[in-house]
Amino acid sequence: MMDFYVAFLRGINVSGQKIIKMEALREAFLREGFTGVKTFIQSGNVIFNRTGSSEHDLINQVESLITGNFGFHTDVILRSSDEIESVLKVLENEHSGRVGDQKLYITFLKNAFYGNISLPLFSKHGDVEVIYHNTRDFISHSHLHKGTYGFPNAFIEKYTGMPATTRNPQTLQKILDL
Repeated sequence: MMDFYVAFLRGINVSGQKIIKMEALREAFLREGFTGVKTFIQSGNVIFNRTGSSEHDLINQVESLITGNFGFHTDVILRSSDEIESVLKVLENEHSGRVGDQKLYITFLKNAFYGNISLPLFSKHGDVEVIYHNTRDFISHSHLHKGTYGFPNAFIEKYTGMPATTRNPQTLQKILDL
């Protein structure tokens, strides 16, 4: 299987902001010379192949592509298929036994975070519980608090000071299956 990348576009198609139609996004990637381009759901997951570019260069290319084609900036968080498989494997092997009133999420940072984190790390209201991290990926449990589940993205961005994007494991598995 050929290794591919996923560009996670942060904050598009949310609450009527930064609207991008997935067909237009695919076409923009193809015009830019990317191959094997597919999109998955409206939250900005773009799967593609590209050789000869560093991760930093790919991020800059995709961010420029978004600005040039859609008229606004959005942070792009990039992962290879191997990196996504690796974090899903950690989740499966170490954290799959948790059940009950919880949801699992994986948050990807744009850049590496080297701060010292003592786990588990809880948000102020206890609705987000970080149970695993490496320098760029966090796995969290979201707990019910006052009738809603916590969502880890804002908590992790504030804690690390870095742009991030969050997906559930089922979405990531479907991306890999494409």
